Amino acid sequence: MNLFSGYYCFNTSNWREILRVTLYHAFSLIDSSRLLSGQNPETFVKVDWVCYLRDEPLTSYDRLIENFHDLPQTGKEKIWIQRRANYLLSHDEVEELKLYLEKQYAFTVEVEAVELPLKVEKIPQFNEKDVTGTIILRDRDEPFPLSVGIIGMVTGHRDLVNIQTVGELLGEIDRRNEK
Repeated sequence: MNLFSGYYCFNTSNWREILRVTLYHAFSLIDSSRLLSGQNPETFVKVDWVCYLRDEPLTSYDRLIENFHDLPQTGKEKIWIQRRANYLLSHDEVEELKLYLEKQYAFTVEVEAVELPLKVEKIPQFNEKDVTGTIILRDRDEPFPLSVGIIGMVTGHRDLVNIQTVGELLGEIDRRNEK
């Protein structure tokens, strides 16, 4: 068995390039009554936790985004794709987020590993008409600091268990397919 299987190493001083990079999508499902906005008719909301305003990507964009070099070299489209790819969280950021949310708000966090490189069409994207609010997590003067800025994108979440008619089921499937 190769001691380094699953890892790659080449001449670099950047430790992130030495270790295999795994990024994560983190979210919470919470009772909508816990939010003050009252803009969600659903019983539960989904809060997608994303890094915002990351200074540097967690790995090079050509490793992060599939066919990165084929993207337009200038313009808003490429910048928007890069910004959305930077929404994902590292393992350490997820662990910080879990501690923060558990201690500050008693929220739990669900985590899904994301396969790299990202296909452009699979990079997180939030439709303005679906987002009903945001939760900005602060780290100043709090006992559970975060190393990066994290924001929660709040959207309605309808559990399929609560659907009672075929019409409701088909409507929910259509709504999810639009995303």
